[in-house]
Amino acid sequence: MDQRRVLITGAGSGLGRALAFRFAENGWRVACADIRLDAAKDTVRLITGFGVGAMALHVDVGDDDSVEELRDEVLAAWDGVDVVINNAGVASAGSVSETSVEDWRWTLNINLIGVVRGCKAFVPVLLEQGHGHIVNIASFAGIAHAPRMGAYSASKAGVISLSETLRGELAVAGSAVKVSVVCPAFFPTNLMEGSRAPVQDKQIAQKLMNTSGDDADSVAARIYRSVQRGEFLILPTKHERMRWRIKRFLPEMFFRKLVATVRGGGRS
Repeated sequence: MDQRRVLITGAGSGLGRALAFRFAENGWRVACADIRLDAAKDTVRLITGFGVGAMALHVDVGDDDSVEELRDEVLAAWDGVDVVINNAGVASAGSVSETSVEDWRWTLNINLIGVVRGCKAFVPVLLEQGHGHIVNIASFAGIAHAPRMGAYSASKAGVISLSETLRGELAVAGSAVKVSVVCPAFFPTNLMEGSRAPVQDKQIAQKLMNTSGDDADSVAARIYRSVQRGEFLILPTKHERMRWRIKRFLPEMFFRKLVATVRGGGRS
């Protein structure tokens, strides 16, 4: 049996749980970490049928000590890890002027600094063992920069920037450690349940999720395949590769379409 090992934060639900299923069914041992230990345990219970080793761990990616404790627990159990997926995150919305500084700090601390914590804890481990793969879950929001998503978009753009920088540093060092950054758009998850957003923004986000044509399982499958191929920028939802090209080569067209979509209440 393949004994490759993956750690996934935010594995108690949504994309994190779907990724746990995808790796488990391909023979990986899976460490499911979540701020809700009971949810992580549920994921472990659900993937035991694949006959792979799995464990549930508690982590608060918004806390330095918690992430370091997670690293120590993983190393105590496995003596190493092959893939680390920094997936845990939160949602927020609202205009730049209306969003409180507290909500900006909350969003950036978990979505961006949480990924920084994961990289700082595990990159030295991967370097010491001479191999491994860091996978940072960002969002297409970090590319699109839609109105009323300032804090969330900034946090995810930061994850993209961090990932590019880390990739370059590892390449300069001649390391075999790989980096990927994942930028999905909307698809149905429970992300909005704990979000900090006005009601109208939650409704628009829910509409975009429900009409996306993607789901967590298909997104996880595309991420898994791309990680196996060693891709850096992973756009795992159906329409984002074309949207990324339009944003890159026809930015004014992209901007006009984005504004029109937001004005239309999420209708693309």
